[in-house]
Amino acid sequence: MKAKPLNLQLAALNNLGLMYASGQGVEQDLTEALRCYRLAAEQGVASAQSNLAVMYANGQGVAQDDQEAIKWYRAAAEQGLPYAQSNLAVMYANGRGVEPDYLEALKWYQEAAAQGDTVAQINLGVMYANGQGVGQDYGKALSYYQSGAALDDPLAQYGLGVIYAQGHGVERDVKTACHWFSLAAEREHSQAQFNLGFFYSQGQDIPVDYRKAVYWYERAASHGEAAAHYNLGVMYSTGQGVEMNAEKALQCYLAAAHQGDAAAQYNLGLMYATGQGTTRDDTVAVAWYQLAADQGDSQAQYNLGVMIANGLGTGPNPTIAKQWLQLAADQGDPQALYNLGVLHQDDSHQEANYGQALACFRLAATRDHDDAKVALGWLYARGLGVLQDYVRAHMWFNLGAISGHADAIKGRDYVAQQMIAPQIAAAQDMARMCQQANFQGYD
Repeated sequence: MKAKPLNLQLAALNNLGLMYASGQGVEQDLTEALRCYRLAAEQGVASAQSNLAVMYANGQGVAQDDQEAIKWYRAAAEQGLPYAQSNLAVMYANGRGVEPDYLEALKWYQEAAAQGDTVAQINLGVMYANGQGVGQDYGKALSYYQSGAALDDPLAQYGLGVIYAQGHGVERDVKTACHWFSLAAEREHSQAQFNLGFFYSQGQDIPVDYRKAVYWYERAASHGEAAAHYNLGVMYSTGQGVEMNAEKALQCYLAAAHQGDAAAQYNLGLMYATGQGTTRDDTVAVAWYQLAADQGDSQAQYNLGVMIANGLGTGPNPTIAKQWLQLAADQGDPQALYNLGVLHQDDSHQEANYGQALACFRLAATRDHDDAKVALGWLYARGLGVLQDYVRAHMWFNLGAISGHADAIKGRDYVAQQMIAPQIAAAQDMARMCQQANFQGYD
């Protein structure tokens, strides 16, 4: 693919378009820039075709139109212009104006990379690292990243950092990873800055240095990285690398939460519910818990369920509370299961459902929740939702008493007074076998 011999008049027309687009020597006029580019592009000037594509892709001086952008990028790419080839590949990789097509993207990246286009080389590295349109090949990804890194490109340096940090195709080496992350971070690559903060805060194969972690998290946060804002909030909450400051933690969590970070939204709910770093406000706490819960955060779902059950920040609504507790329980939270059982057992708005309570307590008890064991003991002792069975009641009380649970001990002593010695012995044997079986099959 070779570009046509350049017509000087058409080249001048393209350059005039550049001047109007950038406002160099003339007042900026995107409409006039578009006209100049189009005249030169229609006469086959590759650079003008590429510039026209950029304007359509970005909606500069014309309505944004990805299909027109692809049309002109392709025209320039087929003449061998590497910048257009690389951008055409991006359009195919991201499915802009066309169906996503990694094979087509790969083809144009390779064309551009062969001419030394750094962006294309880096994106090829990404494709080989992720196996997009090509078999996953960390060796080739490493080679492409090294080519870009040799030109001091931060994206390539970051890619090398990821490869060494994860040990993909090379021996895992956090020190080498941090070397490459540092180079990219100094060029303001925000994810590299975040990763440096993470490694310094975790101390994985490098010494823990909370002050350096804070420094890099702050630089990443300045670029809007939500995770960096969140981690800074954690560090201000715990006093790691900075003086403990609940108010600053709150501000960091707010910055992350407004970008949709569920963990930050949960922490804000907790801070407003307890008055940490701000005035206690149950209504605001419920609002933040709701946002995190909607994203599937099990802790937020649990806390939201508890607050709604107790009428904190909102009117009490056992039905809605049960729904949130069930969602948390479905993610394996034994405390949510226990509280769900309590709501079924103590429902003040409708008749108690001891069968549902029993099912919840059983599942929580099999996850070693002592309060659930006590609750099961009382259901069996009183015959609520199940046939009265002092032996099984004693077994569950006994299992709860192992950890020294006071109510479990009281319950066990109570039912023991209703039992004869062989029954107590049988219950003790059952408790031992139940514990050995990890609570399975003894409900």
